[in-house]
Amino acid sequence: MDPPPLPPSRPSAPRDGPDNSPAERPPLTLAALVASQRPAPAGPAGAADPASVVAAARKYPGWLRFAWLKPVPLLAGSAVLLAFDLAFAIHPRISAALTAVETLLVPVWLTVLIVLLWRPLRAGARTEVKRAGPVVFLLTACLLLACIGEKWLLLRHAAELGPLAEGADAGARGVVLYRTYTVLAFILANGALLGRRPVERLFATAADHPARLMMVSFGVAALLGSFLLTLPQSLRNIADASFVDGLFMATSAVCVTGLAVHNLAETYTPFGQAVLLLLIQIGGLGIMVLSTFFAILAGRRLRLRDAAVMAEMIDAESFARLRRNVAAIVLFTLGIEAVGALALLISFVPHHEIASGPVAGVPLSGAGDHLWAAVFHAVSAFCNAGFSLFREGLVPMVGSPAVSLVVTALVVLGGLGFPVHDELLRQARLRLRGERPPRMSLHSRVVLITTAVLLALGTAGFLVLEAGRSMAGLSWPVKVLASLFQSAMTRTAGFNTIDFALMGPATWMFTCILMLIGGAPGSTAGGLKVTTVAALFATLRAELRGEEAPHLLGRALPAGTVRRAMGVAFLMVALVAGFLFVLLVLEPLDPMGLALETVSAFATVGLSANVTPSLGAPGKLVVTLAMFIGRIGPLTLALALANQASARSYRLPEERVGIG
Repeated sequence: MDPPPLPPSRPSAPRDGPDNSPAERPPLTLAALVASQRPAPAGPAGAADPASVVAAARKYPGWLRFAWLKPVPLLAGSAVLLAFDLAFAIHPRISAALTAVETLLVPVWLTVLIVLLWRPLRAGARTEVKRAGPVVFLLTACLLLACIGEKWLLLRHAAELGPLAEGADAGARGVVLYRTYTVLAFILANGALLGRRPVERLFATAADHPARLMMVSFGVAALLGSFLLTLPQSLRNIADASFVDGLFMATSAVCVTGLAVHNLAETYTPFGQAVLLLLIQIGGLGIMVLSTFFAILAGRRLRLRDAAVMAEMIDAESFARLRRNVAAIVLFTLGIEAVGALALLISFVPHHEIASGPVAGVPLSGAGDHLWAAVFHAVSAFCNAGFSLFREGLVPMVGSPAVSLVVTALVVLGGLGFPVHDELLRQARLRLRGERPPRMSLHSRVVLITTAVLLALGTAGFLVLEAGRSMAGLSWPVKVLASLFQSAMTRTAGFNTIDFALMGPATWMFTCILMLIGGAPGSTAGGLKVTTVAALFATLRAELRGEEAPHLLGRALPAGTVRRAMGVAFLMVALVAGFLFVLLVLEPLDPMGLALETVSAFATVGLSANVTPSLGAPGKLVVTLAMFIGRIGPLTLALALANQASARSYRLPEERVGIG
């Protein structure tokens, strides 16, 4: 890869000397300081030329240089304003005055951001910065305006939210939310001045690295979603506002997990539910897949570098098939979700209580509309998220074969992955033409066979362990249906028709094993993946039989595949143990319940023994981090944080160690 071009050089101004005294220098404004942070062109000896930077800063109109003065007063004034605002929140008159000052400072802050964006673009900075700059600016500006707007909205309801109002909990939550917006506005306004370069460098570095791109994209989506879910417009009761809870719910949605600290029907408005649905769809498809799909719809041509990164992320065979694969992934997903929504709508219509809002004592209330309930549950099922809009989830539907089988089919299809879908569709087309299809790939055969075996074992396990316990009051046909449903849900979808809090510890342990296995690579499921478990099984079998290389279904496995499977398994077990240890230290809850919670979060499943709402703020943050790492994958995280290894020109001597 060719190195990026150097910035164009400019003639340097004369340095200080007898005829150029410091007293004649122009005053150092914030424009000059910002310009000096950009790498200056090298002179003949490779030294920077600060005088040319100052001279370039003077090209701006005088009113622009005067408008934002010097950096020290701006930053110091903002810090003082932040301190006062935090100290007096929310006393209506004082907070209104401070918010008014912040509103007047918004044009100044935005001017700083615009100038910081315009300088590298005007100077011909690197292409990566050009691409990242406008995105960072738009996000920062929109969030800054939203923070100020929400503070004014909270002040309008200060009589209900104030510390002296009735309902101390509601008042305390209002103060916390107001302070959250204050701190966010301060960070957005001044953090861009101090941290523009690191942020742009992060985006530029991630753009060429698939692992880092996945980590950054999911992280940004979770942060934006947490902000949207903390808005008063997303909540039925302002007392439920909490940035930590919003971060937990947004991460659970974008990581398609399904764990929830709130009941969706009782806590979130239709706007908040729509935000969750959007995050689920983004998390299921992937941000880069969606952005590439919209670029294809707009008729834009993909750059070679972007196409290479995208092809590696979705495992496309060639650049020529990249556009087809991306379009097929999105269209197939939307098509399956539409069919699933139609099937669920037919099943939901007879239940009139679904069309009502949350009503105490009515288990299926909360969605407010049959169509909205069908669409939400179809997307949540295919993306393996497991969120439900009903007050008691799908537990009241335990005896409905239509709902159980449709949701099970959506979850299993979502857990197979697009490579398997694509191959099955090609085989079906060839059979319809009367042609004999070629043999399926080893990947697809392993995924299909392992999935069928795990579904059967899971169904039998739940039926044996819980037939006389949590399913004691059900008929045998319903018991079999519920066991099949729960077996499919351990494929990393958090729906349940049987209350897990009523199940025994042995069933929880059995569920943890199934959740750790998870679904297939390239799918919306998490966990170790069925192919990883199959590779480990083949390796163990070969070792016990004394065979030279492991094999599956008549094909030998490459050594690299075995090493990768062992690395992923080791990292996952180590991280799950670490997160469980931290939760046991922080949370005084049932250890078995915390174990189920930890495995469910890291495997992005969403099944819980009603432990999630009882977690404290530190425990919620730990589970949030577990969901995030589990979604991007432990090996992907290691690759994103690791530097590129240099090739060795030598080979180390071998020496044996005792094993076993």
